[in-house]
Amino acid sequence: MKEDLGSFDAPFFSIKPAEALSMDPLQRKLLEVTYRALENAGIPLEKISGSKTSVYTASFADDYRLLLHRDTERIPKYAFTGTTASFLANRISWFYNLKGPSLTLDTACSGGLVAIDHACQSLRNGDCSMSIVGGGNIILDPSNLVSMSNVNFFSPDSRCFSFDHRANGYSQGEGVGVVVLQRLSDAIRDNNCIRAVIRSTGTSSNGYSPGITRPDPLSQEQLIRSTYSKAGLALGLTRYFEAHATGTALGDPIEALAIGAVFRNQRECGEPIYV
Repeated sequence: MKEDLGSFDAPFFSIKPAEALSMDPLQRKLLEVTYRALENAGIPLEKISGSKTSVYTASFADDYRLLLHRDTERIPKYAFTGTTASFLANRISWFYNLKGPSLTLDTACSGGLVAIDHACQSLRNGDCSMSIVGGGNIILDPSNLVSMSNVNFFSPDSRCFSFDHRANGYSQGEGVGVVVLQRLSDAIRDNNCIRAVIRSTGTSSNGYSPGITRPDPLSQEQLIRSTYSKAGLALGLTRYFEAHATGTALGDPIEALAIGAVFRNQRECGEPIYV
């Protein structure tokens, strides 16, 4: 992100100046990037207005809220709607006049993917006709960085050496992303731009492990297998796997173990799977 975070066309989004002052930059960016996502998909605003479109957003950054609430005597009038996490999704539903489910998820690093899983379920169940999924992270306050550094999440080198003997933590990035999801038949019918087809999604938890932040290889393995099974997909077709890759000496080997357990018997030695 290169532009000034204070740059925002509030009148375009029907937001008064006093309210815009209280808005988390992440809310502003999600509104803007949603517009670009719909434009990229070839969907005009008047077509989705009033539709049963769901909105799922994800973030575990609350830096702007921390900043605004630090001095209780100077909290702006609209700080509640401007900084509460639920309004990340609700703001999109409000401006674009979307009538489907609207909620914000916080599952730490996996939030965006879990939001996509919820959106896919909502589409399959008929709870919505289309879904907008957004996620983002903007670093504005050192408090969260300090608390995460205290438990050695961050690399002192400010680098991610994933699956490397130098792995000593990860480094946070900033950005906002939005995707528009439809049932494939609807997207083809409407002649919308199709970038990819999601065959299956799945979400699970580690359950009990030696530590609350420590992943469990068996749980990860079971999730991969069950997600493939739901779609009737053959494991042997996969040649590329995008991993979490935390860049830690603990997490990376566990994740690699789970991936290996699922795919090692599904390929020949000369047919590698790229991670």
